[in-house]
Amino acid sequence: MTASRTLDRLNEMTHSKDELVEAFPAFMRNDALAAISLLSENQFSSRWKSFALRVGNKLVSIPFRIYFDPPLLQNLQLNKIQSELLDCLLTRHHDGFVRQKHLARIIHSQNIWIPCFVVPLVGEYVIEILRLIHENLANLRTPLYAEFIAENPDFIALTGQRVMSYWDCYYRSTKREDYPGFAVLELLKAISRDRQLREIRHFEVGGAPKADN
Repeated sequence: MTASRTLDRLNEMTHSKDELVEAFPAFMRNDALAAISLLSENQFSSRWKSFALRVGNKLVSIPFRIYFDPPLLQNLQLNKIQSELLDCLLTRHHDGFVRQKHLARIIHSQNIWIPCFVVPLVGEYVIEILRLIHENLANLRTPLYAEFIAENPDFIALTGQRVMSYWDCYYRSTKREDYPGFAVLELLKAISRDRQLREIRHFEVGGAPKADN
């Protein structure tokens, strides 16, 4: 590979930390910037990639992994919502213990952006994180998650494939019915089915829309 092509590849992965505001709806920009300001940069922190999800029919860009050092005393420097946004970003941290810690702080929240940070963790391999989500299934059985699932069907399918792959690779000695990833997947599927049934019933009660004359 030539030096110029190597530089191009590095540039594709280099980001400003302010770009992390794109992980949240546009109306949260100012609070997101305040949260991100606490992240201290290092030689690795600008190297991250992202994936797209929909929130309220708008695209957001979620980082695969971030490499910033978690800030100290964030609750003393940020208001409650800003601290939550920072917790969300730190669920994408490269350290699994950091991801678990900050997931525990947000999993009870019902703000519209929360599923974008909880559901991706279902498709990862850290069993303690899967257990944490499994222990909080009641927080997922809400209209908030039903809307997220409806808006992101391809991502839900991909998450299912990842659960299967990680179980097959690392946890095959555990029975499927005992593996928390599959239990969470079944709940997500049930939420999707329930939403579809409600839509069908609503349509049947209301009748087909009348054609314009």
